[in-house]
Amino acid sequence: MASLALAVIAASAGWASSGLAEGAIAVGMPENNPTKGFRHTQYVNEPDADSAASKAMEDCRAARNPRTGAACKLIGTFRDQCVAVAVNGDVANDEAAPVIAVGWAIAPDSETAASRAKAQCDEMRKGRRQACGIEGDILCDGRAK
Repeated sequence: MASLALAVIAASAGWASSGLAEGAIAVGMPENNPTKGFRHTQYVNEPDADSAASKAMEDCRAARNPRTGAACKLIGTFRDQCVAVAVNGDVANDEAAPVIAVGWAIAPDSETAASRAKAQCDEMRKGRRQACGIEGDILCDGRAK
């Protein structure tokens, strides 16, 4: 009887943790040009894709530049994957070092997500200014690392 109770508890713990495995990324970039504004928001380990998407969009739309917020689009939702954003410039201080190139990626692991985001950013950068770097943290959802 005790082993049956332990099995039920272990199974429900597994279900609970697997339920928190949905992520989303939203990006705001007026006229598809990061020099006119750029904002990104990601959420991971949400209970469902709709919740992750809703939170990402709500945060994105709260950009201090209304045009950037209005340009927000849901890039995608994901499960058991990682998301990375790369920029060329300083998102927090765009007057000192304006962002001229961006990239983002959803991938099975953090290394692949970072590599793909930097590659996309470098393609947009076209050799101008400094190389692209990862903006903020690489976030992983569910079982992804």
